[in-house]
Amino acid sequence: MTSPLISSSASRLLMRHYRLASVTATKKNYHRCTSNNAQNNNNISLPEQHSLSNGTLRHKLRTGQPTLGVVTGFHNDTDHAETLGLLGYDFLWADAEHSTANASTVANLILAAERRGLPTLVRIGYGYQNVIGHSQKFLVAGAQGIILPQCESADDVHKIVDAVKFPPIGRRGLAGERWNSWGLGGQNNGGGDVTLADCVRTSNDNSIVGVVVESRRGIEALDEILSVEQIDFVFVAPTDLSADMGLHGQIRHPDVVDMVDKAGQTIRAAGVSSGMLALNGDDYVKYRQLGFQVMVGVAHTMFAEGARSLKSRAEDYESSGGE
Repeated sequence: MTSPLISSSASRLLMRHYRLASVTATKKNYHRCTSNNAQNNNNISLPEQHSLSNGTLRHKLRTGQPTLGVVTGFHNDTDHAETLGLLGYDFLWADAEHSTANASTVANLILAAERRGLPTLVRIGYGYQNVIGHSQKFLVAGAQGIILPQCESADDVHKIVDAVKFPPIGRRGLAGERWNSWGLGGQNNGGGDVTLADCVRTSNDNSIVGVVVESRRGIEALDEILSVEQIDFVFVAPTDLSADMGLHGQIRHPDVVDMVDKAGQTIRAAGVSSGMLALNGDDYVKYRQLGFQVMVGVAHTMFAEGARSLKSRAEDYESSGGE
């Protein structure tokens, strides 16, 4: 006999696959607003428009395709955000948890990334009493989605869904903002006017909800976390998890790797994309082979490794007498 847990998981998986069949993959033109309706073809072909109008990233996440992003705390530098876009990364993870970033500085990152066709997701800080109000500032700044750290319950996920999605799915407040061109409207390819209601539907279709599980308590709560339909990916954070396990910073310790691997299996079994850190190319290959789909590098590590490599090569050359 099939257990209730397996039956519930299979049911969620079938519902997710049914919904995915209706998703239309959009071209990488960043339009103002689109209803994602393939029959009406109501895309607005204006390249200067917001990435939220493009469903490519969420489609990849919901279908379990590999994606590669970079987490950055360099919120006062926009050049690196544009560079990552030019190099073809899938998304920028702007970090407002482990940095001094605020909505104003992140807005500059978002504008730079948007210029190069790179969607931005923002990881908000942990412990805010009003998750909706705090998230709203980054959504107003132009973030395509929000990543919630320290997720340990379905209630945590519901809070972030409420913040990211408009009614009837969530509780996000509606106004003229960057993502909808401040309500200035426009015309779709069929010649009709784009309404604010069209933009809301597009936002609910394409905005992204991600959570980070980084404790044993969070991993134990994965079944209830994964029961929330609007969740797009779950990232397993090895550094905080190692600390919670008493192995501070030992992200490659066999016990940490084993717990990360088992968490990833649970996440994917529910039909949700699993995410993991890739500090180098070897990490990427290892965790992709384990099945993780959402891989995230670290901007500071990229900078440090490049700087270290040059310095080491220079020192070797000089110490050898120029040979």
